Amino acid sequence: MTTFTTSDAVELRYEQRGTGPPVYVCQGGPNNVCDTLIADLAPLEETHTLVFHDYRGSGRSAGAPATTYEFERLADDLDELRQHLGHGTISVLAHSMGGFLALEYALRHPSACGRLALVGTTPCGAARPMALPVLRALGPLRTAKALLIAARFLALWSWRTPSAPRTTAMYAPMGVTQEPRPDLRALVASAHPELPVANDNAPHLMRALGRLDLREDLERITCPVLVLHGSRDAVMVAGGRMLAGGLPDSTVQVLADVGHEPFIESPTETFAALRAFLPTQDGSAT
Repeated sequence: MTTFTTSDAVELRYEQRGTGPPVYVCQGGPNNVCDTLIADLAPLEETHTLVFHDYRGSGRSAGAPATTYEFERLADDLDELRQHLGHGTISVLAHSMGGFLALEYALRHPSACGRLALVGTTPCGAARPMALPVLRALGPLRTAKALLIAARFLALWSWRTPSAPRTTAMYAPMGVTQEPRPDLRALVASAHPELPVANDNAPHLMRALGRLDLREDLERITCPVLVLHGSRDAVMVAGGRMLAGGLPDSTVQVLADVGHEPFIESPTETFAALRAFLPTQDGSAT
């Protein structure tokens, strides 16, 4: 474990893997830590230096004042890590909630952000503008299934004391919107073992996520962007359309019959797309 200290005196844990042009990885969550993607992204270590870190208030990184658990501050942490490691222009690879951090990074530090690879993410976390596009992507059968599971949570769990089973039940409706093919569900479920982590930032980032809407800011992100998601990942299908409609220089790739974990569900296609997009050792894209 390697650490560095931010400008506001928060110690963050980070890891570097591989050799080649630097790619900074932003994991999803808010309950995840960087370990969840280290194994998933191992194939990229052959061609790129991957930089992972636990966000402030999660994993092995230190806690911080609750007012700093915002995506803007996380983006600044990322840039301070870049400066600490001595990298110039970097690529940022983000999955799920990490996309908010990556987009904020491109907006706040445009001169350092050479390329963005956004995997299964969206520019908008606010419920109202997302609702109808997500329902359209889900279709009637999956919408009915999600509503049934949500009703079960309200009836059986919503009034109970917070616990691990209650949290699992709370996120179950979201699982319907992200579900992989039936034959891959066990593989996806077993891919990330339970890790003993501290996630003090989680409730604060969830609230921040629910307020965030970057659609109007996308036109200011001028670097090349890869938008990659699975066709079964309804929230991100809707989000991908928003990204494609707002970003000046984007390439969209939809993986057929894939859910929210393309690295696991469709690794061959996913890593081929990433390698074709990310810069090579001489600084150009392949």
